[in-house]
Formats: sequence, C-alpha cells, structure tokens
Amino acid sequence: MQRVSVEKFSDLIGAVYDCVIAPERWAGVLDEVCTEFGFATGALSVASLTNMKAVVNAVSGSDLTQMSQNAIGYGPDIIELWGGAERIQQYPLGEPIVQSQAVRQDIISSNRYYREWALPKGLFDAVAVGLVRDGTMVGNAIFSQHESAGAIGDAQLNGLRLLAPHIRRAVTISNLFDMKTVEAAAFSETVETLTVGVVLVDEESQIVHTNAVATAMLAAGDPILTRHGRIAVQSATTTTSLQSAIVQAAKDEAALGQKGIGIPILRGSGDPLVIHVLPLRRGHMRAGLIQRAAAALFVASASGPPQMSHVALNQLYDLTPAEIRIFELICEGHTRDAISGLLGVSVATVKSHLLHVFEKTGCRRQVDLVRLARSLIFPV
Repeated sequence: MQRVSVEKFSDLIGAVYDCVIAPERWAGVLDEVCTEFGFATGALSVASLTNMKAVVNAVSGSDLTQMSQNAIGYGPDIIELWGGAERIQQYPLGEPIVQSQAVRQDIISSNRYYREWALPKGLFDAVAVGLVRDGTMVGNAIFSQHESAGAIGDAQLNGLRLLAPHIRRAVTISNLFDMKTVEAAAFSETVETLTVGVVLVDEESQIVHTNAVATAMLAAGDPILTRHGRIAVQSATTTTSLQSAIVQAAKDEAALGQKGIGIPILRGSGDPLVIHVLPLRRGHMRAGLIQRAAAALFVASASGPPQMSHVALNQLYDLTPAEIRIFELICEGHTRDAISGLLGVSVATVKSHLLHVFEKTGCRRQVDLVRLARSLIFPV
C-alpha cells in the first residue's frame, strides 16, 4: 500500500464527518478506505444497547445481507477468531488489532468461520478497530486482507490509527441523531429537537447558536457557561481542552485526532456528562450549515459513572490508545505477563508501551501511575 496523500486523507476524514448528517454515506466511505489502504473488504457495525438498534451498519466488498447471515451462522466462531469475548473487551479503543498477531495460528486455522468462509475467498488475515464499548453502544470496524496483497503492513495500520478517532467521533455523535438523515437546510431545526445540549461556535469559541437544552444550561451556568464571551465549563483545565479542540476543528479537522471525543464534565449535582466536538467547516454536507459556525458541541449524558479520563491522558501526556489501555490495566493490578495475554501482544511490546507511559507522565514506578490515575477522575 502506498501512503495516502495528506489532501486525500483530509478529504476522507471530511467524508467521515459528513456521515453524521447522512449515515447512508458510510458504505461509500468504507469503499474509499478499502481502496486507499488496500483492504479487500470492510465492515462497520455500531449498535445501541438502549434500544437494540443499529446506529451504523455498512460494508464494502460484501453486502449487508451476507454480513447479517455470517453474524447469525458464525457468531461464536467470529468471536473466537478474535481471541474470545474477554479478550475483545480488553483491546484498546482506536488501536488496530491484527488478527494473526493477536490469536495463535492454530486457533485461526481450525476456526469454522475462517475455514468455511474467509479462506475460500482468499481472505487470510484481518484487522479490527474498536470504536465504542460502553453502557450505551458497542461497535467496531473490521478490514480483511486478501492473500494477493501480502501481510498487513505498517502503512495500513498507521492509516487506521489516524482515521480511527474520526470514525469514533462520527459514530458517537450519529447516535445522538438516532440515525436520522439531516437535511442541510434544516440542521438548526433538527438540533432543536435533540434532548442533548447543542452549541454551535466559531473558531474563537464564541457562541453562534444554541438549542433549547443548551440555552437552559447556559442560563443556569451548569454545566456549560460563557467566560469572556467564549464557551467554557467550571474546570479551567477542561475549558482549555475544549477550546483547544474547537480551534483544531476549525483549523485542520484531520489533525483533530482524539481531541474533542467525550470531554468529561460534571453538573453541579455531580452527574457526569461529556462534550463531543464535531467540525463543520469541511465536507460536502456540513460546510455552510450555519453561517460562521466552525464546530458543533454536543453536551450529552456520560455512559457510565466517573472514571479515569482518556481525554486527560491524551491531552496532558499525549498517550496513544494502546498506552492508555496498558496504563489502565497496570492501575487495575495486572502484571505485564497478564496484560500480554489479555491484549494478544508480546511481553516486550507491553514493556515498550509501559516505558513510553513512564517517560510521558514523568512517573518512575507503577505506584506513581496509580496515584496519577486517581487524580484524573472526573472532572479533569
């Protein structure tokens, strides 16, 4: 696979965000990803656990009917092919997991789904990216490699690492719209009907428009407020993270990365909320939806109780998804050998990631990481 050009990659990310407003475009986006990254097939599946409906369900190189039939006929086999349910729960969100590296070859070779469906089509390996896994949604993207393309390479994995946070943000916000296609001309009317707060801001974080829910939040100063004419929250650190994400969204959404996904905040009552930042400037569907608006902020309920903030770990220490997951597992008391088994990587890889965590956080011992984790509970 050749490295995707910066311009092409930016266009691809723009197409991802357009899917928030037009979810029927996901299949086309998967086609582009497969073409640019050299994969044979791609599948994106995100389901709501609250109403058991699909938030996103799209494929490339196959069809939805076949994917549904495989899920029914080979469900347990597919789970086994990725290391089992427990292992799947441990994989870091946003980090590409290569099947042949995570699972022993003898398990893959004897797997019924692999023998009966994948291998006859020449699909000898695959890579999965966890997108969301919480109390409200579960979802992932899986791309298969044809034997004619050779082993899955670093360029493909690096491309997916760059693309993953944008897909994660898009599917998370899509769930707030309940999969409804939003006509550009009716965008402001649509956000008025949402039960979450929506604030449209310019590149300076100044408010352009709010829906009724956000207007009430601002009037109460809980959990969002204005400070010097700019959108803010009670925590100065979180406000800095939020405004930084808005600036990046306006300047170069392709470089936004993990910033602005689930920024944690608290209501005065102590209830945890999150803010998602959606860029609006680029793309065919989003550009010009609201004059002057550079980003849309969605203030929604958190999916679970207060927990260590991934946003803080990324913003303050620049930890990657894999490093964040190892940080979490170390703080939960797992040994390096145990983490190796859970994540399907070598002990040497675990040690390498842990070394990076120590270097980036300034910690010297594992007990120091535990103390740091306790300091990063909601809010940041």
